[in-house]
Amino acid sequence: MLQAINNLAVTDDNKLKIVKAGALPHYVKLLSLERDETEQQAAARGLWVLAFKCKDNIVDEPGCLDGPYICLCRQDFSVNGLQRLDVY
Repeated sequence: MLQAINNLAVTDDNKLKIVKAGALPHYVKLLSLERDETEQQAAARGLWVLAFKCKDNIVDEPGCLDGPYICLCRQDFSVNGLQRLDVY
């Protein structure tokens, strides 16, 4: 469902409508550590897309930028037999 909303956020009009409809608190909830990694990634991706038009709304949304979250970065590569690099 979130991926569908993220796809709709491709246009600036839709970005504004999604934020106006009150979606930001739901994105914040999906960023929590209790959520599945796939949900966290979709929420982060969605916020990134929305930020192109609604940056101030995202900055002002409680928990959106100052939450107790860990950023997990993964880079897939195969050099010297390493398959994945996790940075915490």
